[in-house]
Amino acid sequence: MLNFGPFYNNHEITFLNGGRGVHVIRGHNGGGKTSIQRAVLWALYGRVYDRKGSEIRPTSLLNRTAAKNDIYKFSVQLHFSHEDSEWTISRKMEALSHQDKKYNSGEVVSVTRESEPQSNPEDVIKRMLPSDVSRFFFFDGEMLRDYEDLLDQTNASMALLRDSIEHVLGIPFLRTASNDLSQIQRKTELELGRLLKRLGGQDYSQLVDDYQEISNRISERERRIQEFDRSIARLDVEISDLKRKQTDVAVVKELAEERIRVEKDMENEKSRKEKEQEALKRLTADFYKTVLLDTAGNIMERLESMHESRMKKYNEKQKLIGLSEEFKKALSAQKCRLCGNVLNQKKLTEIEAEIARVAGQIEELTEIPEPNLEFEHHADRLRLMLANDKGREEFEKVEKRMLKHDYEIASLAARLEDIRERIVSTGVKEEEPIRLENEIDKITTEKGRLGGLRESEKQQRLDDLEVKAELDQRIAAVDEKELDVLKRRIGIAKKLDAIFEQAVATYRDERREHVESIATDVFREIRTKESFLRLSINEQFGLNIVTDNGLLLDRSEWRSAGEEQIVAISLIGSLNKCAQI
Repeated sequence: MLNFGPFYNNHEITFLNGGRGVHVIRGHNGGGKTSIQRAVLWALYGRVYDRKGSEIRPTSLLNRTAAKNDIYKFSVQLHFSHEDSEWTISRKMEALSHQDKKYNSGEVVSVTRESEPQSNPEDVIKRMLPSDVSRFFFFDGEMLRDYEDLLDQTNASMALLRDSIEHVLGIPFLRTASNDLSQIQRKTELELGRLLKRLGGQDYSQLVDDYQEISNRISERERRIQEFDRSIARLDVEISDLKRKQTDVAVVKELAEERIRVEKDMENEKSRKEKEQEALKRLTADFYKTVLLDTAGNIMERLESMHESRMKKYNEKQKLIGLSEEFKKALSAQKCRLCGNVLNQKKLTEIEAEIARVAGQIEELTEIPEPNLEFEHHADRLRLMLANDKGREEFEKVEKRMLKHDYEIASLAARLEDIRERIVSTGVKEEEPIRLENEIDKITTEKGRLGGLRESEKQQRLDDLEVKAELDQRIAAVDEKELDVLKRRIGIAKKLDAIFEQAVATYRDERREHVESIATDVFREIRTKESFLRLSINEQFGLNIVTDNGLLLDRSEWRSAGEEQIVAISLIGSLNKCAQI
C-alpha cells in the first residue's frame, strides 16, 4: 500500500500459508484494520464504501500526511495465486491537485498473470471475483450486525438474503437471458406489425396500431413496476437503519426490539389474512351457485319437462309430415304405394281427404317447427352448476379464520401503539426517539403509497395483457406465409422465457439446499451447544437453528446475540464456499 488511508509511504503485508485459509486482523481502534480491507477491495473494484453505504471519495482515501506534503498519489498492489498461476493486480490514482475529478481521471489499473499483462483488466477481475459476492469473502467483523440482519424474518431482510444468495449462485445471469428473450419478443412483435401493415395496407393498419400501442403500454408499466420495487427496497433499508438506531438508544432498546417483534408478528398475520382473502375470492366467485341451488333445481325440472313435451310434439309432427308426403306421392302417381295397383276415383278422393286432415294436424303442431336444443343446453349448464356446489360450511370456515386474523391484527396494532407511546415517553434524548419515530412513520407512509401505486400498475398491466392476448389471436388468424416465421419466433421466445423462469426457480431451490448443508457444517464447527443439531433454510430463505430434539428456533427472541452471530458467520462461510464465480 502506498499512501492509502492511514498508511503513509510504502507498507507491505504478507499473509502466512501463501495467503490460503482464513486470516483475522486484530488491533486497537483507529489502527487501520478496516483500511487494510478497504485497500484490498479498492484494488479489486476501484471503489469502497463507508459503514453507511456511501462511496468514499478519492480525496478521503489519500493519506493525510501525503496530502499535507502535496503528494497526490496513492496505490495498492495485490499478489496472489489463482488457477495455479501467480497474479498481480495494481491500481493507482495520481493527480496534480487534490481534487476528486483529477484523481478519477488519473486512475490506472493493470492485471498480470505470470508477469504477462492481461487485456481488459476490469473484466478479468470480474470473472475471478465479482463485487456482488465480495461481502462473503472480505468480512468486517465490526459490521457483523449487518450480516445478522440477513437472518431477520421480515420481508425486506428475506428479500436481501434471497438476492445475496442469487448473486452468489449466479442466478442474475439466467435472469439476464430471460430479459433478453423478452426484448427479442418485443422487437419481433414490432417487426411483425410493420410487415402486417405492409401486407394488409389499411385493412390491418388500425389492428397494428392498437397492438403496438398496447405493447408499449405494457413495457412502460413493467418499467414503472421495477422502479417502484427499487424505491420500496430503498425505503425498506432506510426503515431498517432507523429502527436499528432506535435499538442503540439504551433506554428504548428493549422497547424498540419488542416493537420489531410485534411488527414481524403483525406482518405474518397480515400475510395469513391475505391468503385467506384469496381463498375467499375463489369461493365467492362460485358462491352464487350455492345461493341458487333450489331455484336452479326447479328451473332444471321445468326445462326438462318443457323440452320433453316439445320434443314429443316435434316427433309427432315429423311422423305426420312423412305420412303426408307418402299420400301426396300416391295421389300424384295414382297408384297404391304398397301394391302398385291403380287407384280408383273413390280411393283418390279418400287420399285427398286424408291429406287435408293430416295438414290440419300439422298446422296444430306448428308450436315447435324444429327441435329447440337451447332447453337442453340450459339444463346442462344448471347440472354443471349443481355439481360444482361450494358448500356454505367451507365459506363460513374461511370467514371465521379471517375474523380470527382481524382480531390478532387489531390486538397487535394496539400493542404496537402502546410500545410507540412508551418509546416517545422515555425522556432519554427526547427529541431523538420522536425524530426517529416520525421519520419511520413518514417513510412507512411513503412506502405504502408506492406499494399502492405498484399494485395499481400490476392490475392495469394484467388488464392490458388481456387486451394484447385478444389482439394476438386476431393477428394469429391472418394467413400470410411471410408472417409465419415471425409468429413462430415470438412463440418460441415466450416458451423459452417460461423455461428460464422455471429453471431459475428449480436451480435456486437446489442450490439453497447446498447452502443449508455447508452452513450446517460450518455451524457444527463453531457452535457452543451440542444440543444445536443443524441449520435450516426455509422457503423464504430464513436461516434457523434446529435442536437435537427437532425444535426449530425460527424467532430471533429464541436465540441469544452470540447465537445470532454464530448463525451469521455460518451463512458467510457457506456462501463463500458455494459461490459460482
